[in-house]
Amino acid sequence: MHRPSILAAAAMLALHVSPVGAQDGPVSAKEIQETWVGKDLIGTTAAGASAKVRLESNGTASLSAGRTNDTGTWRVANNGYCTTWNTIRAGQERCFTVSRTGSDFKVFNPDGSHSGTFTSIK
Repeated sequence: MHRPSILAAAAMLALHVSPVGAQDGPVSAKEIQETWVGKDLIGTTAAGASAKVRLESNGTASLSAGRTNDTGTWRVANNGYCTTWNTIRAGQERCFTVSRTGSDFKVFNPDGSHSGTFTSIK
């Protein structure tokens, strides 16, 4: 099972709704905080599994990707955000960067590989 990829991918989806005036390129921690918190981020993992991530203002997070469901914590980071899941990655934190292309938000692992894409924010 590809739990690390599913988690990373889930943490990184692409959205069809982009903030007014948003431009292609890197997405700031501030924009993640203002746009994603308290909403369902829906998309796919790099492996193609459906994924839903929710980042709450109190620092908690939930994930559903393929057959994997988990809860944990999240925080903004200088160049994106970090998640720590209770089960995925054995509870080790991983940080991600995010890039916008059109209305899609692509999430990338620390090594630059694609983790997933968010296609909707609800």
